[in-house]
Amino acid sequence: MKKIMLLLMSIISLNSFSQKQDKSVGFEEPQGWSKLVQLKNNNTFFVEFTKKEGINVMLFDATRKKIASDKLTLTMIDDKLGYYIISGIYEIGGDVAIFYQKAEDRTPILIRILIDGKTGKLKSEEKIAELNKITTGDAYAAAFGDVDMPDLKIVKDPESDYYALIRYNTFAPETKDRIEVFHYSPEHKVINKANYTAPNNKYKFTKFLSAYVHKDDYVVIGTYAFNTKKSGGEEARFYVSQLAKGKTSFVQKELAYSEFYKGSRGHFIYNNIKGTINMVLITDVEIKGDNRKYDIVFQSINPTTLQLEKPYKIDYTKANEIYKNKLNRKDDFFGMIQGTFIDKNGNLIVLSQNTTIKYGNGSGIVGTFLGDFALITISPEGKVINTAVIPANVYVSGKHKEFNCNDIRTGYRPADSWDDPGLASEQYFAIDVITTDNSNYIFFNNTQENMELPESEEPKLVKAISITTAVKYTYSNNTIKKEYIFGTPKDKKDNDFCNFSSSDYNASTKSYATLVTDPKTKKSSIVWLKLD
Repeated sequence: MKKIMLLLMSIISLNSFSQKQDKSVGFEEPQGWSKLVQLKNNNTFFVEFTKKEGINVMLFDATRKKIASDKLTLTMIDDKLGYYIISGIYEIGGDVAIFYQKAEDRTPILIRILIDGKTGKLKSEEKIAELNKITTGDAYAAAFGDVDMPDLKIVKDPESDYYALIRYNTFAPETKDRIEVFHYSPEHKVINKANYTAPNNKYKFTKFLSAYVHKDDYVVIGTYAFNTKKSGGEEARFYVSQLAKGKTSFVQKELAYSEFYKGSRGHFIYNNIKGTINMVLITDVEIKGDNRKYDIVFQSINPTTLQLEKPYKIDYTKANEIYKNKLNRKDDFFGMIQGTFIDKNGNLIVLSQNTTIKYGNGSGIVGTFLGDFALITISPEGKVINTAVIPANVYVSGKHKEFNCNDIRTGYRPADSWDDPGLASEQYFAIDVITTDNSNYIFFNNTQENMELPESEEPKLVKAISITTAVKYTYSNNTIKKEYIFGTPKDKKDNDFCNFSSSDYNASTKSYATLVTDPKTKKSSIVWLKLD
């Protein structure tokens, strides 16, 4: 047993980060939601969404010099942004495309904003989709009937500039009008579209789970179709469906799950090494009030043929051994999936984090405690290859959502996230994972005290971002090395923290860009790090 544990346990050291860094000129600390995009022309784009001053942008060239800075003068979006969603921020056709969702008289609309990737100037703004007006009854059904809120989702091909718009109109009277797929070219032209219904139109309700776009060839979506007791009996099926070029209907494949679930979520990540979709399916198996027990299933799918590989679940045996014997924790490890990533060998890395929900007195969920997290590397067949567990203890405002790490990479911003930096815990306490040809890198903010604690001691709870500093863990060959990104702090007040939810990685240049803030001066800069 001791030999096995020696193989499983990571060797941990604490060093200063010594790799090459570039840093931009300083600017006022952002007061809103921020995102960086490293462009193919080696420029870096920065955007900030503020509640009272509209949308501000900056552009930096390949030498890290600021070449543009402006507030976007938009006719369709007021300076006081109010309640909004960012459905995605991407480079498309050399421009930055921002997909901004807001409501006009309770009618959700999606606005596409294009910004020139060479000059940073606004090129166009256009309303590209809208949904039905949301009524009071609709809002009640979403709050108490486990019906998804209507949404306008953007999914981009990870290997080209083609993308899809999913018009998820959950309250549409007709089943056939609840999911509509639009396939777009890099020139922002609709090249195909179709309404989705489950086979034989058997089910009244259909949930959209996730999607994948493959160039101009096809769009694949995952769905959950079901009937309730009032609509024909509790029966349900899961499907993956493909809308191919030139076709007006979907080819569908049924998954091997036939139980009825009140809550189901799904996530696709494209495995560029194997050419497959890694699907994660999460289903609620028991709901008692606000407490939910859920099941998690993984499955690989060939998106071209829709061939399904054998499904599997995570084996937490190794994680538990490290968790209990090394970190000296009492309970078994089982956490919320924060993100899924593909390593250089085509294996799936799952980031799972212990979560505990905090409820207010009659006010619902007020916060979430995020604890230790595990990185579990799984082969395409479902075998656990290696495991690391990293101590953490953070409190974030509001309800924390699954796949947060994947969502922040696309620039996605949910409507219920905070804007004020003092409360923006969903942004500042995000964990970012980057996989390269040589290593896996984990970035997050932590306190100096926690970094220097023995692993067997539970870390102190972190609530304020201003007392943290940016850290990097390098995970390679079952070994972990932990470092301060900006050098060992001189004292407890020497804290430079990062907004890792704003970060972007350019694999072709091995450049990682993130936003760093000095809490003493309240000045921020963009920092570019080289990752081998």
